[in-house]
Amino acid sequence: MRRLLAEFSGREIDDQFMESFSRGLAEETGALPPPHIVVEAIKEAKSADPRKIGDAVRAHYRRPRPRPPMAPPPQQPAVPASTPA
Repeated sequence: MRRLLAEFSGREIDDQFMESFSRGLAEETGALPPPHIVVEAIKEAKSADPRKIGDAVRAHYRRPRPRPPMAPPPQQPAVPASTPA
């Protein structure tokens, strides 16, 4: 994450930068997302700007996800027709 932020910001990424970045991203998204999602969002945004990265994080969560196939509904046992007596 630091390497990507350094690449896109053109600055050295120290603890103070990370603290400021994390605070800005948390404000932008409502909570700090998991690191792997932040890394993907930085790559997608091609920026160190928390607003742009926040947009990419939100887009990540809006993407349709493949869902596992649903099991067929259980079959009802055949009820024999009653014969009149």
